[in-house]
Amino acid sequence: MRQKKRVKVRAETPFSSVIIKNNDNDNEISGKALNISLGGVAVKCSTFDRDQITPKGDYICEGKPLELNLVLSLSEGQKSNYALKAKCRVVYSRRLTQDECQLGMNFLEMDVVGKEHLMKFVESHD
Repeated sequence: MRQKKRVKVRAETPFSSVIIKNNDNDNEISGKALNISLGGVAVKCSTFDRDQITPKGDYICEGKPLELNLVLSLSEGQKSNYALKAKCRVVYSRRLTQDECQLGMNFLEMDVVGKEHLMKFVESHD
């Protein structure tokens, strides 16, 4: 019997916008966060945009997983949005349709304030 690997709670975020930047080639894309946890985020974007940062979905660069910078808009009720900034590692890339893809990313680095906002966001969407 197969056990689930995921231990962190995921919050659905279908309206959160994301900007992803590949510092190696200065390409920047936008997408929508599908869900987020304290460990990472799943992002939906166009196939064209995905190919700008991970050509043909290849997220291994020189033998290492691709690392990207991400800015995610976390909606904190009607009051405000918080721009969460993090360094991430791409852990999967899959095609959803001919024109859409999904990227799964683990958080590598995030400042303390960002972690606090993320914890509050995930807890409030539990």
